[in-house]
Amino acid sequence: MTEKNISLEISALVEIMATLRSPTGCPWDQKQTPETLKPYILEEAYELLEAIDNKDTTEICDELGDLLLQVVFIAQIFSEQNKFGLAEVAHSISKKLRCRHPHVFAGESAENHAQIWEEIKQQERLDRGKSNKLQDRIPVNLPALKKATKVAKKLRQEKQTTHITNLQKQAAELSDLVEPSPTNREHSEMVLGEILFNTVQLCHFLEIDAEDLLRRKTIKAMKEIDG
Repeated sequence: MTEKNISLEISALVEIMATLRSPTGCPWDQKQTPETLKPYILEEAYELLEAIDNKDTTEICDELGDLLLQVVFIAQIFSEQNKFGLAEVAHSISKKLRCRHPHVFAGESAENHAQIWEEIKQQERLDRGKSNKLQDRIPVNLPALKKATKVAKKLRQEKQTTHITNLQKQAAELSDLVEPSPTNREHSEMVLGEILFNTVQLCHFLEIDAEDLLRRKTIKAMKEIDG
């Protein structure tokens, strides 16, 4: 598809969404708000992940469209409030990408790009009057496993053997957790919490996405249950 056609298709999508939201449009679309659309954003994102896992290009294209719809939908709602529209959304991310890739768009060296990227992100937050504390930078609603991974990235990196040793020590304490009881619940939570977090740290060391790993393992387990 040519650049001109891309522009036409995006414009057509925006027009369709505006029509659906209009007084003569769809009652369901008319009553939606950014808050009511939150579950659909998550649902479409996870369906896209499944399509990518299945390596089905037709399905991936379809799910990308569903996810794009959520972006266009929410942008349309704010456009009706004269706050911003899809053009401003696209401009915002384009500006961000250019700013965070000075080695591509500003002729600077690509050396230490990851560090420079992080410094630019932190400066952007300061410019918007936001804190750079880790607890303020990680979304509150991020799944616990994904949040643990982000925290693990910020910790001092231990050797792989250190994480394995820690897991072995904690696993040795599991024998105390055989029988559930109110008296050892706190200890059980502590041990299992340490095991979970050390596992996330080990995954990070091995460059394995813990969230994706558990998701795929769970899907495999479901298939085994279904036979």
